[in-house]
Amino acid sequence: MLRRRKTQVLLAAAREARYVGYWKAEACLVNLAGCYDYLDLPYYVSQDLEGAATAIWPTCKEMLDAYVPPLFLEKARLADVPVPKYYVSNGYYEPPVIIDPVNPFTLKGRIVLKPGREEATARSLTRNFTYAICCQELPAGCRIAHFRSVLGWSTAAPYRSPARVVWEVFHIPIARVRIVKCTDGSSLLSDISPLPFEELGVREADYVEEHIEWDKSAFMSSAIPSQTLAK
Repeated sequence: MLRRRKTQVLLAAAREARYVGYWKAEACLVNLAGCYDYLDLPYYVSQDLEGAATAIWPTCKEMLDAYVPPLFLEKARLADVPVPKYYVSNGYYEPPVIIDPVNPFTLKGRIVLKPGREEATARSLTRNFTYAICCQELPAGCRIAHFRSVLGWSTAAPYRSPARVVWEVFHIPIARVRIVKCTDGSSLLSDISPLPFEELGVREADYVEEHIEWDKSAFMSSAIPSQTLAK
């Protein structure tokens, strides 16, 4: 009962602050809504703060980059983060491959391991070959794994290093993360997707409570100017 009450208090504080908190360790404001889709409320929260010359992470640009698969992969590659080989197509692809849609209407992709239904799958994910798809080539013998990243940290110790990358490269504080684990023990960053704040687990909520200050008078006085985003 105490745990449930404590979680409810944290959630109420987050909602009152529009999920914007001051991250003491990084000395910055973060939008912790966890879902950063274009034109959803968290997008506008960051937009309002940017418009008021207050630095906030993620920025609206960072939100857009994170959820568009080829932009996400290229941004990671340019930061020397290992990612699968990938290409953008209007329908053609060769298995084994992860296919992510590049359009605002289709949210779920497919993992295609064997040939046989390429045209039907491509037709579905491109909406009759109208939109592009992003195809990630899968190395032989690999497996696909997922973890949750919260403030550059994960409850699972093996994923704390890639979780830190999600924060340092993309400034996304809360996300579900997909990686490709290769037979040589290496991992390839593959995708990040929404993880709503309300869906945080007990340990994740405790971590947020330990590191985030929700009191507006405290974090607004500590907010850094937006000009620092360019540095």
